[in-house]
Amino acid sequence: MQVKDLSPDLILTNGCFYTLDSESSVARAVAIKDGRIVAVGEEAVVGEMTGPGTQQLDLNGRAVIPGIFDSHHHLMSVGAKLSAIRLDECRSLEEMMELVRERARVTPAGEWIIGQGFNESNFSEGRLPTRHDIDPATVDHPVILMRFFNTDAVNSRALRLAGVTRETSDPAGGRIEHDPDGEPNGILRASAKMLVRGLLPRPSMDDMKDHLRLACTEAHRYGITSVIEPGLHAREMRAYQSFYDDGELSVRVNMMPSWHGFNEDETETVLDHLARDSGMVSGLGNGWLRIGALKMLIDGGTTPHTAFMYEPYVGDSELVAFNRIPQDKLRQYFNTAQELGWDIGIHCCGDHAQDMVVDTLAGVIREIPRADARHSIIHGYFPTPRALDQMAECRLATVVQPTFIYWEGNSIFNDVGEDRALNWKPVRKYLNHGILVMSSSDVPSTVSANPFVALYSLVTRKNNLGREVALPEAVSREEALRAYTTNGTWLTREENLKGSIEAGKVADMVVLERDYFAVPDEEIKDIRVEKTMVGGTLVWEI
Repeated sequence: MQVKDLSPDLILTNGCFYTLDSESSVARAVAIKDGRIVAVGEEAVVGEMTGPGTQQLDLNGRAVIPGIFDSHHHLMSVGAKLSAIRLDECRSLEEMMELVRERARVTPAGEWIIGQGFNESNFSEGRLPTRHDIDPATVDHPVILMRFFNTDAVNSRALRLAGVTRETSDPAGGRIEHDPDGEPNGILRASAKMLVRGLLPRPSMDDMKDHLRLACTEAHRYGITSVIEPGLHAREMRAYQSFYDDGELSVRVNMMPSWHGFNEDETETVLDHLARDSGMVSGLGNGWLRIGALKMLIDGGTTPHTAFMYEPYVGDSELVAFNRIPQDKLRQYFNTAQELGWDIGIHCCGDHAQDMVVDTLAGVIREIPRADARHSIIHGYFPTPRALDQMAECRLATVVQPTFIYWEGNSIFNDVGEDRALNWKPVRKYLNHGILVMSSSDVPSTVSANPFVALYSLVTRKNNLGREVALPEAVSREEALRAYTTNGTWLTREENLKGSIEAGKVADMVVLERDYFAVPDEEIKDIRVEKTMVGGTLVWEI
């Protein structure tokens, strides 16, 4: 009879392992067997487990942290962005238009030209592109250029295809911008984006899998080993399943089906098929691919002035805001999810939106108690004292996007004014109330998924211009890192699977070029990932 070799497959030695266990212990060696951690401790002790087939990897004293868990990351959309023209490094409108011209030269006439990720605050001109900028670049193609968050710029041909004219009304929750003569200028904000985006060719199953392949590689370079992918429709979930079945999924994914606040024609079928008909609930799946909370959407964002606020935006004479779901309907949907055993993750940015959501959800939780419920407020920009108290009472978590502090930390003052900006993304307040905070990037709605830029912003509260944004809301380095590792596992019910470097958990780890806990504050954002390991396998190395 053959005896199974119980010795580790791999021992990592000469490292500084920040385990993020309950005691925040630091270890020097880690042993791995069958993709899981089997021992953590001093080199001499772990080394005693070495067997004839054990490999050793000397980390040369490098710092090691648990795999990054990005709790709001549109992985498939990132892949689509990587397939489009990359606009995130453009520093002028002319530079961006040259990229459009280059793509037009190799694209058959009539086909769409798509660009993603620009940020007009990086442009020397300091403004959004309009159709007047884009039209000279090509007359043969419809063009859509997507800002990194919530605004698109399109050319005249795209407007004609969409039937957008001076008579076209703004859709609910969106805005079509116009020239002084009343003609649309090509800038589409918030839900108005869908007037043109709805015309884009539907990606095939192979397209979506290609996008996932690109996105997984991009995630690995930043040390991201797990994500929550929010707002998926049925075809996208099938693509994930196929990608997993093919053995290609190398990022652990928790899928959030899109529900109310998105396309109302599709949302009922999601709940019918996943919950009422099948009996499925949040948490179904395995360590690679799971079904998570239902994703809902109640308002927009601050930049396009569509977050549902109590007070008007700076420069707007009226309150420019909306809520996508009436409160009576919101209560009905929360009731249904709570009764059927589903978790809710709901987008709300404005203070009015967050109060409405938290008041309603807290009421449902009190009437229909469910000990295993793990609901979350996504974004949660401006919580009121009432919202904070009820979130703590009802165990509602919040998913924040610290990279917005870095990239949007100047425009927030222009959007809501100095006083309200001081309460923007108040992570310290959330933690002081005992509210669990998860960090995320929300890519491709921001410039990049780089977690070290986010960690820098959490610790320093500085934007990319060096300006402090609500400094009293800064947190410690460990608090910041836990928000990007251990905390996310609560939402997905995977506390015993991942999030820290402990025996029994999957071997998801990140080797850093420089020590996150030792470098000066200003250098946190510049830390690079040297190696990324998922399930004991190296998936990224420089």
